[in-house]
Amino acid sequence: MSQLSKILSTAAAGALDVWVGIITGLALGLSPALSGAVSVASALAGVTLVVALGGRLRDLIYRSRRLAKRRELIESVWKRYGIPGVALQAPLLSGPILATLLALALGAHARPLLLWMLASVVLWGAVITGVAAVGFSVFGL
Repeated sequence: MSQLSKILSTAAAGALDVWVGIITGLALGLSPALSGAVSVASALAGVTLVVALGGRLRDLIYRSRRLAKRRELIESVWKRYGIPGVALQAPLLSGPILATLLALALGAHARPLLLWMLASVVLWGAVITGVAAVGFSVFGL
């Protein structure tokens, strides 16, 4: 598999969930720094795109029956902690793109949501990259 295809695969997985992208990149043989950077960058691009197109997309996602459990999770976090809570849980539990869509559907203002999501994705991307790199080296993968 070429380096470009490894990077593109990592980016595609990272756009959906940061931690999935990081682990995918490491499993494909990318360095931890490159895997983390590509996953975080693709998640940030996805979140930014969702905020830009949010009004059109959120209604489709919010009505989806398949996403009902994640929607309930986001709603409960939203009611209790607001935008910071949604943003900080997103990379781990629901995925940044889905959390952004649902937060917009719940009435979050785009600019603060975008700033919190960007900070959260970068923070969790760094933490998950470090933990995954240590895990892969400990187990010799």
